[in-house]
Amino acid sequence: MNNIIYIKKDPILIEFDNSIDKQSTKKMLAFKYFNNNLNLLNDYLDKNISKKTIIKSKNNFKHKAQLEFLF
Repeated sequence: MNNIIYIKKDPILIEFDNSIDKQSTKKMLAFKYFNNNLNLLNDYLDKNISKKTIIKSKNNFKHKAQLEFLF
């Protein structure tokens, strides 16, 4: 049991994985970590995330109708 390796996950990837709205999260992460440069963020995500994960997470959000109150 002494040869267990603990991997510390990247906070950028954690925030991106946990988000629902990927486009707004990309803008926030670009501002927070990459000096508001979306191209650098996209390059970083391409190197660190597989495309299957991004496609899977885009499709699991279901749009619901907005509730309107009649006064």
